[in-house]
Amino acid sequence: MPNFGALLKTEITRIARRSTRPLHAAIKKDVAELKRAWAAQKRLLAQLSRDNARLLADLDARLAAPPIVSEEQLKQARISPRIIRSQRKRLGLSRQSFAKLLGVSAGAVMSWEGGRSKPRTAARAALVAARHLGRRVARQRLQALTRSNGSAPAKKPGAEDA
Repeated sequence: MPNFGALLKTEITRIARRSTRPLHAAIKKDVAELKRAWAAQKRLLAQLSRDNARLLADLDARLAAPPIVSEEQLKQARISPRIIRSQRKRLGLSRQSFAKLLGVSAGAVMSWEGGRSKPRTAARAALVAARHLGRRVARQRLQALTRSNGSAPAKKPGAEDA
């Protein structure tokens, strides 16, 4: 004798599936469309990330490039230990950072500020060009120089590790 309970249960299940199939079809289409849109967004994000990396590399290369100073400006520039020290203080940089910005050693900056030596032509040109820099641009140049040398990026002042 057949089990009427099991037979009734399977028939109800079959009819329920059949009646909900049109509802699921619409949802399946929506899910498929969302998956396509998500894939397109992922491709767009990847492209934008590549463009951003390329633009940042270009910006770093421009910031890290040595400054251009005319011969006229170089001849007219007055450079003294006091001027060098005040320029470094105006930018809010340590001797090490100022030296990195100019492309010289920290010892050279210390010698210049102490009056024991004078900057050579390339360093003199860098000093003259640094006169036109503000604090923000100087820090950006330092970060670009740090990144282009392969070192870890410099932290912002006051930034702490979490």
